Amino acid sequence: DLKHHSSQHIKQWYQRRVRGLSQSILLWWKEKCADLVREIDFANNNLKHTGCLRDILSACKDLKKVKLDNNRMNSLADIKSVEKNAPGITHLSLINNPLKNLMDDAQYIADLRKMFPKLIELDGLPLPERISFETEEQNTLPPTQKYAILLDDAPKNAINNFFLQYVRIHDSGSEARKQLAPAYDETCLFSISVSWSHNKDSKDKFPRNMPGELFKRNRSFQHCIKAEQRESRLFIGQENVVKELCQLGDTKHMLQTLNIDTSGLVNNHVTAILSGMIDSPDSYRTFSRTFVLAANSANGSFLILNDQLSVVRSVPDIVEKVESQFPVCQSEEDRKANLVKQIQGVTKMKDNYCVQCLDAARWEPQKALEIFNEMRAKIPADAFLI
Repeated sequence: DLKHHSSQHIKQWYQRRVRGLSQSILLWWKEKCADLVREIDFANNNLKHTGCLRDILSACKDLKKVKLDNNRMNSLADIKSVEKNAPGITHLSLINNPLKNLMDDAQYIADLRKMFPKLIELDGLPLPERISFETEEQNTLPPTQKYAILLDDAPKNAINNFFLQYVRIHDSGSEARKQLAPAYDETCLFSISVSWSHNKDSKDKFPRNMPGELFKRNRSFQHCIKAEQRESRLFIGQENVVKELCQLGDTKHMLQTLNIDTSGLVNNHVTAILSGMIDSPDSYRTFSRTFVLAANSANGSFLILNDQLSVVRSVPDIVEKVESQFPVCQSEEDRKANLVKQIQGVTKMKDNYCVQCLDAARWEPQKALEIFNEMRAKIPADAFLI
């Protein structure tokens, strides 16, 4: 008994002694060396989580690279201590940890990017940059654009410019839509819901049957009852989404019908609804397209996280009413006069300023609206009708 008591006493004394010595070394290291550390290697330590590393991580204020290869972490929750104490790291390696086998690559990358916004290299491989459409922060919106909840000027201008670019590229043809890839997040979602009523007024570009490219992608519950069928028509990931966009056929958005509604900007995310009419070769379509956008406040650009397109069959008398506002002209003079009216209807500028805008755009109305957005802040107040 005495021998056992003595050994226990010696063991406890030794542990206190080592613990005290370790704490002294850690304090000295924090004071003298921590600010110089840029990279730490915690590989091959049989770690189940990183909680035990918080003192070291928090002490290294300029830490950029962390290696945690060949450990036993099963989920991203096990590296929360790294996120909390070293959120600014740019390089992270988790090779040969169980958590990698429990997630697909896209979700693995997306979740770690959320945890570490400055991450540029993961598991020894460089991450692709997030690319989105660049916009001018000084732009302003045409007075006729409507917003459900008004944002500050910069986000409103950026959203308007973003959709002008989006529509222009979308209408440039199926092949050109590949240029939309940078606008979509790597893990984005895209789906289409179509309601195509069988009205008696079927004629010309008001067909009785739903166009084929919409029919085989229609995800509405009425049309697509089986769960597995609906799941197969939910397109996930940048590559899959852009591929589907390129197969939707030719479109021509009727600019005079376009409308944008947005939510407020919350945690750098905004919901935007683009609606209007499309003039396709085989049919007129009325659409509403809901986007969930991630905003980059640094440069005013956006990344599409979710894109949901709803389409209904257009009604002839509505289309005729829209087209009657801007009839097809026989002479060049009449054509230009109607283009001036079209630009004026959107910008509310006087005739001579609309002509200048169209001249600069070589009489392309969509390009003229882009120029108007870019120059809005420099246009004098007396250029407007009101």
